[in-house]
Parts: sequence; structure tokens; C-alpha cells
Amino acid sequence: MRFNGATLIMIYLVIIAGSIVRITESGMGCPDWPKCFDQYIPPTDISELPENYQYYYSSVREKKIKKFTSFLKSIGLEEKAILIESDKSLLYEQPFNVWNTWLEYINRLIGALAGLFIFGGFILALKQKKDKILKSLLAFGLILLTFFQAWWGSMVVATNIVPWVLTVHMVIAALMITWQILIISFWNRSTISIPKSLKLIALFGTLFFLFQIIVGTQVRQIVDHWLESSSRNDLLLEKFQLFISHRTIALFIVLFSLFLGLYAYVKKVKILEIYIFLFCVLLEGLVGKILADFNLPYILQPIHLLLAMISFGCMSRLLFNYKISNN
Repeated sequence: MRFNGATLIMIYLVIIAGSIVRITESGMGCPDWPKCFDQYIPPTDISELPENYQYYYSSVREKKIKKFTSFLKSIGLEEKAILIESDKSLLYEQPFNVWNTWLEYINRLIGALAGLFIFGGFILALKQKKDKILKSLLAFGLILLTFFQAWWGSMVVATNIVPWVLTVHMVIAALMITWQILIISFWNRSTISIPKSLKLIALFGTLFFLFQIIVGTQVRQIVDHWLESSSRNDLLLEKFQLFISHRTIALFIVLFSLFLGLYAYVKKVKILEIYIFLFCVLLEGLVGKILADFNLPYILQPIHLLLAMISFGCMSRLLFNYKISNN
């Protein structure tokens, strides 16, 4: 049980590390994957790289993009594949920056360590006597999801961080949290029973929060483009509706958390996850307000994402960890 809890913490650490990489624009610090500049230990100076390194990694990226777009076409996403193929800016290879390179490298090391924890969970499941098959299947399912996430992460790098590709990367991370919470709940499910209506509320909260994470990721991408755009006002007007949607959903989530807290009080349901959820949502709303009003302070962006993911995890925990009462 403790090992599974540690694995969940590792998944959260990967998300935090990824957020730090995102806000420091270090995602392309390593132009290839899984190595970094074709090395297991990345360089610390540009002199360690060949003179034509930008051209070389640009050509490598072009080959990966062709494979990725072929995959997209095979699953019916031909329009998105054509957009990626036609965007020649994706082949741009940024100049070497030692800080960006090592931030991305550390992010990958944390991801690899999380992968080892996930694999260790599978080994532990195989050694169990009770519910061995189901525990093993759940653990193996998470391994498959982890491999897919790693491959998709390599496509994030290959496509030079195309917005929707990054959004899918974030959604998979959220699904990994839910999956690991399901594993933890199956290994050691609480004996506390909750009303069926609370289960339905938790299901709604989980799906609603996942949608908000998707919208929030898109907003983050728009901000990046806005900061880089020469016609900021036009871009802001074009995407204004998405900002409004994000804020409106945030308001509904705050109201939802207050309703959940009131529900727990009236029904005398004393469950820690509800109070953690309430605290995180209110704090996240405050952080979001500061982000909007004070030009997105870098230090608060990973905190904003972490609070969102913890809130999402609390809803998943309510959904999977508690039995339905007979009342």
C-alpha cells in the first residue's frame, strides 16, 4: 500500500517537473528522445556538440514528424496531420541553452524514476496471493499507459510542442493519476460507506475537472502565443471566448466545491478527501486570480496545476475508494 502511495506521489512529481519545464520553455532543451543530444548525460557546453547540430536534429525531427502524421492519418485525424506537415516552423531547432537542456533532462529522469515505481507495482502485484490476477492486470494496464505517455511525450518533442499534442499529454497524465488511485483503492479499499448520490457527485466532479484541465491547458497555449504575437489585440479577441469559458468553469467548480462541502456537512459525511478538495479548489481559484491579474507569475503556474491535479485526484479517490451505503 505504501509503495502504491509512493508511486502516486512520483506521478505528481512528474507533472510538477513538466510544468516547470513548460514555463521555463525548456521543453526543447533536449531535441531528441529518449537520449539528450544523443547522449545519456547531456552536454554542458556548446563546444561538445557538432557544428551542424541544429541541421542534424532538425532532419531527425522531420523523420519523426512523418511517422507521427502517418499514425494520425491511420486513426482518422488526417486534418491535424496535414496541419503539422505543412507547418515548417516545427523543424526549427533552437540554439543550445545549458539551463534548458538540464531542466528537460532532470524532468526525464524524474519520469524514468516514476516508470520504475510503476513497474515495481506490477512486480508486487504478481507476488500477491489475494486477487493476484486483477491486481496484475491493473498494474500492467498502467504500464501500457505509461509507455504510451512516454511515446506521446517524444512526439511532443518531435513536433516542437504543438498545442493540442501537449494537451493530450496532460490528459494522459491525469488519467495516470486516476488509474493509480484505482489501484490503491483496489489494494486497500476503505470500509467507510457513502451515499450513492455522493458517488454520482464524485463522477460528475471527476469528468468536469478533467474538462477544465483540458481548457486550462489550451488557455496556457494561447497565453504563450499572445506573448509571442505582434498582433496581440487581434489574437486576444479571437480567443477571448476560451478565456471566458475557463473562468466560467472555474466559477462553477468553486460553487461545486462549496455545494460538496455543504452536502458533507448536512449528510454528516466525514471524509478527508472532501475537505482537501474544498481547500485546494478555493486556493486554486485564488492562485488563478493572481495569475490573471499579475501577468502570470512563473512561480505560481506549477502550483496552479498541482492544485488542479490534487483536486482531480480527490474526486477520483471519492469515486473508487468508498463503498455505496445501503441507506
